[in-house]
Amino acid sequence: MTQMFTIPANTMLFFGVAIVVVTIGFVIYGCVRGWKNVMPDYKKMN
Repeated sequence: MTQMFTIPANTMLFFGVAIVVVTIGFVIYGCVRGWKNVMPDYKKMN
């Protein structure tokens, strides 16, 4: 069986680290700016 493509060694590691960094950055940004300013539509959802 032949492989169609191969993923380079650290690609999944980089994607995982990028997702974690973006998530932590968004949480810190929300805490600094205030969640009312970052996500104004959140209260309307409930």
